[in-house]
Amino acid sequence: MKSVRNLVEDLWSDLEINKFPSRRRALERWSQATGERISTYCFVEGFTESTVVVRALNPAVAMELRYRSREIIAFLNESAGEELFKILKIVVRPTSHRER
Repeated sequence: MKSVRNLVEDLWSDLEINKFPSRRRALERWSQATGERISTYCFVEGFTESTVVVRALNPAVAMELRYRSREIIAFLNESAGEELFKILKIVVRPTSHRER
């Protein structure tokens, strides 16, 4: 039977909770990863495990992000100091009137 401490350590490791701060810090550099011009028209909606979910406000920006996805992922991983991200998932969704 495992001790509570070991169970908590296993859970911590399985959920990769310790990597959340590194992921968040790397994603704070989004505008540097994409450049000011592109970052005006897109933003990070969130992340799950190794996927960064990005909202592009129009199809042209989504196309640019897809084209540069390897470069952007490499920049984010370099910013984090380890390979945290592998996939850039882009959704095209203009802002609604409520979000303005």
